[in-house]
Amino acid sequence: MDLIYQDLQWLLEAFPAFLVGARNTLIYCVVSFPIALVLGLLLALMSNSPFVWLKTPARVFIEVVRSTPILAQMFLLYYGVGAVLVQFNLSSIDNAWSAGIATLALNYAAYEAEVFRAGFLSVEKGQTEAALSLGLTPWQNFFRIVLPQAIPFMIPPFVNDFIYMLKDSAIVSVIAGTELTAVLSFWVSRHGSNSLPGYVLAIALYLILSLPTSYVARFFEQRLRAAL
Repeated sequence: MDLIYQDLQWLLEAFPAFLVGARNTLIYCVVSFPIALVLGLLLALMSNSPFVWLKTPARVFIEVVRSTPILAQMFLLYYGVGAVLVQFNLSSIDNAWSAGIATLALNYAAYEAEVFRAGFLSVEKGQTEAALSLGLTPWQNFFRIVLPQAIPFMIPPFVNDFIYMLKDSAIVSVIAGTELTAVLSFWVSRHGSNSLPGYVLAIALYLILSLPTSYVARFFEQRLRAAL
């Protein structure tokens, strides 16, 4: 009974801090993911460009980002780029919020670019040729023919990547970011061996953040497929 009482007391004491950590985790992702989508679309268009001066930088960026650890990328932005900007008296990435958002956005932009590219390739080339033969411009063909048909195929990987981002946001804790894993680490170090309730609470909050995203995305995916 004493152990159960201690666990309940632990949870009641830590619960407000864990809610703040979960809120911050969600903020990191809600801000970073739309940026990653916009950058990913731009990178995908550059990758499919017939111009080498557009295609090559995009492919290099995508391969470099996908082939290096996200933690190393965060250190590069937080300690490397920030230090260089300070020397030139320029605005720097000087806190966990800006470094965390920038790292997550740039890292996931490379992955979303590949999702966009695969989605575009899923549309039959004959439809593009037919649209162009009817007088549509390449941009009209893209926005009216290719993109609407590709979106339903891209929603599942987008949702998966958003959930992965929720988990990857934990790396912000290494640069003093106050997200969910950082809060968990603080309370575990404070309570020592009596830390099981904290792990259970953190897992439960991650589930609460991620599961609704899957259900909502599945609903919209079915609606979009039915509309096409």
